[in-house]
Amino acid sequence: MSPTELPVPNTAATSTRTATVEFSGQKGEYAKLWLVNLLLSIITLGIYSAWAKVRNNQYLYGHTQIEGHRFQYLAQPMQILRGRIIAVLVFVAYSLASSFNPALAAVMMLALIALFPWLIIQGLKFTLRKSAYRGVRFSFEASYWAIVGYFFLLPLLGMVTFGLAMPWVAQKTQKYLYENATYGGKPFSVPTSAAEYYKAVLMCLGAVVLLMAAIFVIVFTFSMTSVLIGDASNPLTQKGMAGAGMVIGAAVYFFAIYLLSAIYQGVIRNHLFNCLHINGVFHAHSAIRILPFAVLMMSNALLLICTLGLAFPVTVVRKQRFLAAATSFTLEPGIDHLVNTVPETHSAFGEEAAGLFDADLSLT
Repeated sequence: MSPTELPVPNTAATSTRTATVEFSGQKGEYAKLWLVNLLLSIITLGIYSAWAKVRNNQYLYGHTQIEGHRFQYLAQPMQILRGRIIAVLVFVAYSLASSFNPALAAVMMLALIALFPWLIIQGLKFTLRKSAYRGVRFSFEASYWAIVGYFFLLPLLGMVTFGLAMPWVAQKTQKYLYENATYGGKPFSVPTSAAEYYKAVLMCLGAVVLLMAAIFVIVFTFSMTSVLIGDASNPLTQKGMAGAGMVIGAAVYFFAIYLLSAIYQGVIRNHLFNCLHINGVFHAHSAIRILPFAVLMMSNALLLICTLGLAFPVTVVRKQRFLAAATSFTLEPGIDHLVNTVPETHSAFGEEAAGLFDADLSLT
């Protein structure tokens, strides 16, 4: 369901140029596609969900373009369906073992824990190899033991330091993931700094202090007001004023969650993308503004709550459009000469099993 590729000049560009990311997806259009896919997935007891995933991704990829070239999602539904069937069978086997043979379940759990690093690698490898730009695929290669170190051992360091090392752990982990991804056989380079991660955390902590102070002032003001007018003949007035203070305090708390998330995500994404490059091919740029991003995330959350989740496709399009508008690339002559180096075939089992056991990851 990917749109037709826009016409591109035949003569390859030989100069460095700046290109913006354009997202042309429409909320109503994607909502119709998503809702039809959801309905068909329910009717077929989940079987159609593999086709739904492909169609949804093809729409989002196909409506994202740089310099007239659209991204492509190349996975086939049957690949994903086979992977999901295998993954579900493994999950069912574990559930049955948990019910009838706890010892066997424990052994299976240990096996699954040992399998997690492989699932992480396979999930990223499948997702990236099925993604392409200008007919050239992405890929991912990583070491099993490196994944063990970054995803299991380094977080332990963060725990024993009472969280003080966690920004450094996050920086090292993301840097490893990005620098083991490739495009046209060329590795990404991301010379990030742990200082930016600590900066993001400190900004969040500062916002927490200010918001807690605001909540305290609001609740205290309404409580004191209710006490001052509490001598009135109507005893419900005091409760009403105190309740209003609590409601406003809860609203501030709700806003705080999305403000903190926007601060951290915005600062880290800007830093990551402004460092992300492939020598001679491209350099990425990101300029997310924190407050508009926070407003977007909060309004998306309200849409999901008010529609019981049915507005999910609308929130996806709104976020994609916002992120695209904040992203640009400096394209270098090397991008015009890349060729695909990734083979066509690759198992979907790793990706689907990773998703089933909550080990799925994304570089985006």
